[in-house]
Amino acid sequence: MAIPRRLSGAHAILLTAHLCATGNISSLPQVQTQFPGWLPLERVLRIILTFLPESTNPQTYTPVLQELLDGHSSQSDGGDIDISPVDHLSEAAAKKSVRRLRLLPLRYHDDEDSQDSTDLLTQFLIHRAYRIDLETALQPLILDLLLPFYQRLTIVRTWLISSLLPLLRLNYEYYPSQDETFSLEILESMDSHTALNILLSMTGAEKNNMDLVKNLRGLVGPWMYGRNRSKRRRLNQAAEANTISPPQDSTQQQNNNISGWQYVNEWLLARSHVDYESTVNAFLSWNGPNDVDLGGYEEKSQRLDGDVLDDLNIRYGQSGLAVVYTTSDTSKPCLEGSVKILTRVAQLLNLEEYLFFTTDSSALPSVMFDASQISSSSRVSLLQNALLVASNPLTCPSASSVSFLSAILISISILTELGHSITCRAAANICLHSTQDIQLLELRNVISSIVRQTKSSHVWKDVRQQILWLQHWGSGKADGKENSSICHGLFWRVSNDVVEAEILKALLEIREYNLAIEIYVNSNSALSLTQVEEAVKEAIFTTYDNASNGNRTRGGMKRAYDILQAFQPYFPESVSLKEIRALISATHALSFYSLTLQHGVPFQPVSIRVHPDPLSLIEKVLDQNAKAYTKVDDLLAIGRNLVAAGFLPRLTDNDDLNFVSTSEEDFVITAERRIMSLAISSALSSNDFGTAYSYILTRLAPPSLLSTSSPLTNPTVRDDISWRAVYNAGRYRDPAMPPSANLQSQITQLSQRMELLSLALTLVPSPDPLPEILGAWRRCDEEMNGLRAREAEEEELWDTKGDNLSTVPGGFGPTESEQDAYETKKQHARRARAHRDRLNAEEAPMGLFEVARGAALALHKNAFPLSGATAAAEQPTSSSHVHRPSEDPTSAEDRVRKRDVVSKMVTGGLVSGIGWVLGAQPVNR
Repeated sequence: MAIPRRLSGAHAILLTAHLCATGNISSLPQVQTQFPGWLPLERVLRIILTFLPESTNPQTYTPVLQELLDGHSSQSDGGDIDISPVDHLSEAAAKKSVRRLRLLPLRYHDDEDSQDSTDLLTQFLIHRAYRIDLETALQPLILDLLLPFYQRLTIVRTWLISSLLPLLRLNYEYYPSQDETFSLEILESMDSHTALNILLSMTGAEKNNMDLVKNLRGLVGPWMYGRNRSKRRRLNQAAEANTISPPQDSTQQQNNNISGWQYVNEWLLARSHVDYESTVNAFLSWNGPNDVDLGGYEEKSQRLDGDVLDDLNIRYGQSGLAVVYTTSDTSKPCLEGSVKILTRVAQLLNLEEYLFFTTDSSALPSVMFDASQISSSSRVSLLQNALLVASNPLTCPSASSVSFLSAILISISILTELGHSITCRAAANICLHSTQDIQLLELRNVISSIVRQTKSSHVWKDVRQQILWLQHWGSGKADGKENSSICHGLFWRVSNDVVEAEILKALLEIREYNLAIEIYVNSNSALSLTQVEEAVKEAIFTTYDNASNGNRTRGGMKRAYDILQAFQPYFPESVSLKEIRALISATHALSFYSLTLQHGVPFQPVSIRVHPDPLSLIEKVLDQNAKAYTKVDDLLAIGRNLVAAGFLPRLTDNDDLNFVSTSEEDFVITAERRIMSLAISSALSSNDFGTAYSYILTRLAPPSLLSTSSPLTNPTVRDDISWRAVYNAGRYRDPAMPPSANLQSQITQLSQRMELLSLALTLVPSPDPLPEILGAWRRCDEEMNGLRAREAEEEELWDTKGDNLSTVPGGFGPTESEQDAYETKKQHARRARAHRDRLNAEEAPMGLFEVARGAALALHKNAFPLSGATAAAEQPTSSSHVHRPSEDPTSAEDRVRKRDVVSKMVTGGLVSGIGWVLGAQPVNR
């Protein structure tokens, strides 16, 4: 039914607004047909936009919109239109009411897509969608609004896919249980990076691993479909103005594609640090920028073109390689995930032939590739912000980068199996940027980790092959005689013989002696026998230095001794191994003594090797172990072994060698003299003068005084030790012997001391100490004269008591004539002794030579005879024969007393040895 003609255009406008406000818009085409001048399409759409409730189901008015667009009314002959709401208004009132209407513009004020479009329906639909979302938040109504029109409206299609579709999936399909929902206004106000970060971050750590893949396909993919919308470009340029200049290339669309998807790659790289498992799953299940779910709304012609897609796939593959390099997790599942990512990237980019992964875990591949680009990389290439740079040779997918990374992952897998886990970045640094010394240090760390494992389940033949493969990645010969190519191997800078030597040391450390001998001694190995010997020597010293006890049947010393026992038969002429055997013997002998070094540090075997003078340890043994000086043979054996081990003796703290000869025998003699001197000093410190005296006579006296030659006496070696020990013993005074002690004991010890002082005169190598020695000897001689005088008085007193027979019961005393004769005889004897003393006083020596000769004369008269001495060739002088009446003159002449030998030694030695120094000639010459 037609509208009455009495209604004006103003009434028609008010009627249209009333119909929209009441939701009865089916009559709008009819009204618009009758009043086309007053109700053009734009004004009708604005009235609908302004007055039609947003909660109205779009299915009720989308057909009306279609009729309005087509320009005809399907209900022109329909029912009556109720005009009562506007019929009562006059023309003037109707116009006044129309002027009061505030119609919304078709263009949404904040949407540049609708503003750029001249299509009225496009503008209306986008603005209506925002109104529905703002007033009702019923976003499915928006989809119902757009579905009838999106296919013919390109801008609406793009807006539906890139804005509405992600929002619907986010709020209603993927995460419907979240407390807050996103609105169109919020989503459309974001630049690409912010929106992508929010859409991807919806994947929480507690979510299923497929969430990230779902978000990449269903959220990120649709969002990136609208990356070239004008509003997106404006927001992106505003966000990047301070950091990245807007692209200036001619192909703006391609640059936008790369920029957006590159941020997705960066997000995946960052995500791998906190959730590596979901990142791995994303690379395995998502095929990159072309793998998107647009809900079936897109046109095939709007897909990415081939060149852009290839570039995006390469960058996506680069992000996969970057994820592998940047992971810090060294667990086996993480390593398996890295292998899966690399395999997946190779499959996507058709680079599978450059992978070296094999199903046979026991087979080690031969890795061959062009390493020229890889070797040119720097340490910066492995930094976080450089991994996704397109020019990075390590992460940009290529034949060399895929081959190199697969070799690195195989190396990491082998190291993990051997018990030494490292990251991919660390392995690449070792191979590419480490010097030879650093690679050797890393190799030693690897071998140490293998050795330290408590479970010795490794088959060391296989372990050796794996370590050799790590060195050259199978690019060199298996026997290790040919160096690997550049960057072909984790330890390619380390020579093969050094690697073999380190493996040999490891075999020795884990006590695989038979295997080590089989590989490196009995077969044609990469090591020469000299290198094997050096490795064995170093292994022994390492174990020796780490030992805490010197006993060779325990701990580290036992291991060192076992290595020596196993290998010395194969090196019978090795000087080093002989020295090591002597060192171990000396250390073992020292372990039986209590020994503490400075600051309370207990003795350890390494103390010998680091000590500047190991023989001084024997002095500490003597100081800290009571009666240790009685085991002088054991101490001498320790000294000989130390010399045999290469530790030269020192005589003083300032001189390393105080003798001319440097033969091993001379070194041994010097060490023995020093040890004997220490033992004598220790005996004297323990007030054991008898042991010290015995040691001197049996071990330090020259051959002319001994029945057999002592091994400590060698005229070719300067002796600046023995005479000091003898001299100190000659000056010794027993503090335990009081002056009231037995006179005969005092005379005996004093005679021994005088004998030692006389021996010191013959042993002293220079004339400087002679006055001191002779002075000590003369003081002893004076003390001896006093003791002899006391002895004579006691004998005389005893004889007097014995001759006084009147005191004896039943005895008869001498007659007066016998008594007078006896007293006269004693007076004559006293006068004779006084005369001899006066002659001696008159002939007292004045010079040093005379002092020595006088000392010899005194020794000739007073020295105590020594038992067991052999006679000299010539007969003693008559002055040496002083017999008691009970002595047999014949036997006395046949027996040569040691005192005569000492006298001859002193007189003859001084004349021949130091007379030339004094410039004096003996009296008898």
